[in-house]
Amino acid sequence: MFRIDAGNLAVRSEQLRARLKLFPYMVLGQMLAEPIFVWLMWDADLHRHLLLWIGCAYLLHVAELVTWLGYRERTGTVGECLEWSRRFLWFALVIGMMWGFGTLFFFPVLLLDQVLLICVMLGLAAGATTMNATHPPAFYAYLLGLMLPLIFRVAVEQDETHLALAIMLLLFMVVMLGAGQFLSKLVMHSLRQRFENLSLAQQLARLNDGLESKVRERTEQLQHQTEEVSRIRDVTIIAMATMAETRDNETGNHLRRTQTYIRALAVKLRQHPRFREFLNDDNIESLYKLAPLHDIGKVGIPDHILLKQGKLTPEEYEIMKQHPRIGGDALAAAEASLPAPSRFLHIGREIASGHHEKWDGSGYPQGLKGDEIPISARLMALADVYDALICKRVYKKAFSHEDAVAFIVDGRGKHFDPDVVDAFLAIQDEFRQIAERFSD
Repeated sequence: MFRIDAGNLAVRSEQLRARLKLFPYMVLGQMLAEPIFVWLMWDADLHRHLLLWIGCAYLLHVAELVTWLGYRERTGTVGECLEWSRRFLWFALVIGMMWGFGTLFFFPVLLLDQVLLICVMLGLAAGATTMNATHPPAFYAYLLGLMLPLIFRVAVEQDETHLALAIMLLLFMVVMLGAGQFLSKLVMHSLRQRFENLSLAQQLARLNDGLESKVRERTEQLQHQTEEVSRIRDVTIIAMATMAETRDNETGNHLRRTQTYIRALAVKLRQHPRFREFLNDDNIESLYKLAPLHDIGKVGIPDHILLKQGKLTPEEYEIMKQHPRIGGDALAAAEASLPAPSRFLHIGREIASGHHEKWDGSGYPQGLKGDEIPISARLMALADVYDALICKRVYKKAFSHEDAVAFIVDGRGKHFDPDVVDAFLAIQDEFRQIAERFSD
């Protein structure tokens, strides 16, 4: 039985396609063996009968090849597969019976010729067993049509030799039938396993696609939430810094300028051996966003000092010098409230608490010296001083850009890190452009 329906169409279609690939080779093998058969039978009957036999065989082979060429791609539906199954069955049956009845009517007289003929027939049977395993009905039809007439013809000689040959041929046929059955089941099992694996792979692929879709969706949601949190954080920083700066109404665009200065310096220094490790993309972006918090500690300075119209007294100045510590402590407290340390807030704390430290150790509030001062604070120090110099204050007039540059150069190695000053000098025109762009 070779049942074909929608449930097993994929397996049956693959079986038929496998046989279609071998079909021309099977026909070619038959066409090569048929002249040998005629040669062995040449003295057994009239020559015209043998020529008629081989002519009919070749015409049948031509019909097989024409059918194969015209319809070999049509195995996609149940109807097409059923049609090919019928064609294979009838072609195999007719060809097998042609061989069988050919031996029945053209059996040679000499025993040696008989043995040679039997060898040819056994070769055809063995070839059919290996090449027809994907379509058992064709195999059974061909083998039975081939072997039963041969066994009958050998047996009717009624002597011991031919009787033994007939028994051997019968046993051979049974073995070939069993071998064909085994190969057919093996092929069927292999194909079923293959398509089961393919089905499982497709199911896994669909599940994977679903999971990937959910992961992408969730990732997009998290990214959106992260971006929203980042925007809220940035707005909060600006709001806090602006609130602190509004207590000093002379600062104007000070926040925008200083954060742009510090980013320009960081970009210039990012390849410097002393700064390369710290000034990566993330930290440069953090410097830009956190720079507005450098004077957040001013919220803790009394109004009569912060808003004083004129120069501060030494006592008042000492109080004013506390604003870096106040800002640093506030950000440190915020960082401590988190479940894990925050690199972002840590940089903010460095800027707020260290931007008035000086390279020679004469700064405040801690009197740090040289590399003890965090890189972020060193950059902020130069940016803050430059902006303070070029802006007008109640206690001083605005410096020109050239005078501000001269002041910073004079502070090289004293107030400022020498390498930071060198970077500033290399991009001083960019500082001038930033100051003009965000002028008060």
